[in-house]
Amino acid sequence: FKYNIHKVIVMREIVDLKDKIKRYYGFSPLEARSLAIAILVTAFVFSFKEWGYGSAFDFKIGFFNYFNAILIVALSFLVHISMQRIWALGTGFRLEWKMWSFGLLFALIMAFLTNGFVWLILPGGIILHHMAGHRLGWFRYDINYWALGLTTATGTIATIILVMIFKALGALVSNSLIDKLVIFNIAYALFSLVPIPPLDGSRIFYGSRMFYVFLTSFTIIISLLIFSNISVGISLLLSFFAGLVFWISYYILFEHKAWRL
Repeated sequence: FKYNIHKVIVMREIVDLKDKIKRYYGFSPLEARSLAIAILVTAFVFSFKEWGYGSAFDFKIGFFNYFNAILIVALSFLVHISMQRIWALGTGFRLEWKMWSFGLLFALIMAFLTNGFVWLILPGGIILHHMAGHRLGWFRYDINYWALGLTTATGTIATIILVMIFKALGALVSNSLIDKLVIFNIAYALFSLVPIPPLDGSRIFYGSRMFYVFLTSFTIIISLLIFSNISVGISLLLSFFAGLVFWISYYILFEHKAWRL
């Protein structure tokens, strides 16, 4: 009987989430335009060095590489933001994505100044809107830092999962586009954790310093292991335990002392 009750509750939650996604997932016209601009600018920065062979400019080659970069960036951004939106809806929030104009402009300037050797991924961040009717029964009725931080972190987690999927695929099928996608998403995951508003890292840091330390150390370690010959599964396991070590070390060296102040 208890099993049946649990099964009914799970099915109800799934149906409820599907309904929320159907009604609230869509991007507003402003979000769609902002996301399109962010994709085009970031793809241009990412493909800046690929407009020809060496120092020789070639428009056809450059445009082809730029088009591939658009596909990579679009997929990466949509996976990242979609996971955040779905998680937010599941917990009774509506997510709005905001473009960071200054971040995109700074990334573009750095690409020109360094001739593409330094490329930054600073597209924007998220804002949560409270949906009162969908938050009934949740702990802490209104928006809080932990809920915002956890929702934001799901985007980085989704990016890491995307890296692992395509890294495993790249081991079976050798393709330069897959390699570029892996490299871009590793950089995207790392940049997203920078604790500067409005980037994801600032939300995660203020939501929970402990969780921020774990996720950041986990992301850095797995980013390094991805380029080794270690399998994806072992890389994931090693990164998880490394994250725990940093998490415990941070707590012993700082966090438990800070709470005494």
